[in-house]
Amino acid sequence: MKALLALYVLLLALTATTHAQTTPFLTDDEIRMLQNEISGDRSFEHIRWLTHWHRDSGMEGYFKAAEYVIQAAKDAGLEDVKFVEQVLDGHNYTAKSAELWMLEPVEVKLADIGEHNVYLADGSHDAEVTAELIWIGDASKAVLDSLDVKGKIVLTDASPGRAAQNAVWDKGAVGIIAYPISENKTLMDYPDQIAWTRIPIEPPKDKQGTFAFTLSPRKGETLRKVLATQSEQDFFATGKRTKGGRVVVKAKVDTEIGPKPGRTGFVEGWIRGTKYHDQQIVITAHLQEEKGSANDDGSGCGNILELARAFNKLIAEGKMKRPLRDIRFWWTDEIYSEYRYFRDFPNEPKKMLANLHQDMSGAKQSMGNRVQHLIFAPHSRTSYLDAMFESLGTFLIQTNNAYLAAGRQGGLPHPFSRPLYSSMGTRDNYNAAFVPYFDSSDHMCFVEGAIGVPAVALINWPDDYIHSSDDDLDNIDPTQLRRNNFLIAAMAYVLAFAEDDDVPLFATETFAQSNRRLAKDLTVAMQLMKPATNGSTNEAWKDASLLIEQGILRERRAVQSARVFAKDNRNAQQWLETFVAKLSDKEKELRADLNAYYALQYNSVPQTIKLSPEELAASKKVPMNAMPLETYFKQRGEVRFNSKLHGLMRDEVYYFVDGKRSYYDIYKAVRAEALAAGSWYYGEVRLEDVVGLLDAAVEKGALVVN
Repeated sequence: MKALLALYVLLLALTATTHAQTTPFLTDDEIRMLQNEISGDRSFEHIRWLTHWHRDSGMEGYFKAAEYVIQAAKDAGLEDVKFVEQVLDGHNYTAKSAELWMLEPVEVKLADIGEHNVYLADGSHDAEVTAELIWIGDASKAVLDSLDVKGKIVLTDASPGRAAQNAVWDKGAVGIIAYPISENKTLMDYPDQIAWTRIPIEPPKDKQGTFAFTLSPRKGETLRKVLATQSEQDFFATGKRTKGGRVVVKAKVDTEIGPKPGRTGFVEGWIRGTKYHDQQIVITAHLQEEKGSANDDGSGCGNILELARAFNKLIAEGKMKRPLRDIRFWWTDEIYSEYRYFRDFPNEPKKMLANLHQDMSGAKQSMGNRVQHLIFAPHSRTSYLDAMFESLGTFLIQTNNAYLAAGRQGGLPHPFSRPLYSSMGTRDNYNAAFVPYFDSSDHMCFVEGAIGVPAVALINWPDDYIHSSDDDLDNIDPTQLRRNNFLIAAMAYVLAFAEDDDVPLFATETFAQSNRRLAKDLTVAMQLMKPATNGSTNEAWKDASLLIEQGILRERRAVQSARVFAKDNRNAQQWLETFVAKLSDKEKELRADLNAYYALQYNSVPQTIKLSPEELAASKKVPMNAMPLETYFKQRGEVRFNSKLHGLMRDEVYYFVDGKRSYYDIYKAVRAEALAAGSWYYGEVRLEDVVGLLDAAVEKGALVVN
């Protein structure tokens, strides 16, 4: 066994020294094959079409976009392309027309959804109203207590949803004009950006539906200025000076609101494999968003259409064999489609090997200091997939950024050693970074503890244009589309052909990544034990020990996850068993390092860790998910528990539930994850919050306790 390990390490070292081989997962010829065929410009053309439609869940525009994708998927050569019909919990809603006019002190058209759909808040009802406008500030109850808004249209810079409740339904206003800005930016950041907003489509009992128009901050502030001054000015540059102090507006809205429940669904297409049909590779992007939404997530939708075309063309030309595994493409109603599908077909996730997700993968990075986040799976789902992701992603980063040693004195091409550009794209660098888990997109549905499919994702952040009128084609870079699509294509390609003789590669790369993560765990553990960091030496030692304990458990799971490729191959199994055993040795080494550090820091030996009464009680309760999945997800959605627990760590509490881990085990796993990333990233995980959340889930019937 030692000889076999040594030989493999030697082979890796030799291939790494060749000029072409830069990732062990692909040969140089395979890299060229994928790079030559994948086009960012073709992806861009798909996005151009999708930006036509306001395509939120269940809207007419959503179904038009789905029709486009169905035809494009067929043209790309996918098999069994269809729209998977699903029940929509809410109403089908479409705004047909909506205009907002200022009539006094001068006639000015303020908004028209024929120009952009986000001028009207989703959920608005039919209206034909002329009324005086009144400023209500932040639309809070405190402000409204001193105002008479009955029969008036209210103006606010706050959420129109708040104004609907406090001003319309509580105080008798007849409509809303709002000018918030998306994603918590200030009004000065993007004065002409129109935020995508919504109001409740269902009014409170015995109340009527209302409407809300959303304006840019510049228009909204101008209206407020007109109301606030009595002087004569040409407020809207109409060529006519008028007196301020009073504004009358007219709103006309025509919408279609269907009965509840409505309908939605997603588009599905396949590249059928030749050998394995119970290890599907699911490639996702979401079709649902506001009009425009070129980056979020027109970019992902366009990219996976292009990926399908590229793979099928390579297969047809004989450059790429037909995959061994099925590749399944989904264009979804974001997050909703996956959860609904898994609830309707609970056995389907058992056929899925991995999910590869693209969301916001076309950002022109020179606009807004954007960074392409390469998102690892959460600790509850760490696997071989993260190691492959890191290897291929690092190759992409290193070959599409400039490095002094390589470019100036190393003889490699300038500025990037092996760049991917698009004909109509920029020559910007690839500003990308690997980050700990983040959800809020479709991949979160797969890594759910009750689903259990490894997933990684691409999401651009920060993004000053998301969920607004600014998320359009001018902010998309075909070059970044091509780069991100190459990364997803490379991962899909490797997974599509992986066999039992590839287990040594997966095991080696995963074990190497494990060592990097464990080294970071040790660094954090040592930092925690500095006297200035934690006033309680015993608590600091408990946290430090917990990091090492949970880190080893995490990495054992990661290495063993490659067993999915091993089958009955004894040699493959031996590779995995050897590395799992090496992790036991690593645990002893790390604990010795930690003990040595403690002795140097405190000139003593750490005390034996003893459980508190609360920890002991938590160790005796073992939760498991209520079944079937329909029950579990429905009841989990009704859980109410207030705490300071970070939203992602709240999810991880659920994800670690497996019928074997106790409350205390789950607490330790989630606390270790938060400590490893840092409180700035995941906040603080406290035992009482984990216990309280789990108890609340048990009370609602989402979990049961053994």
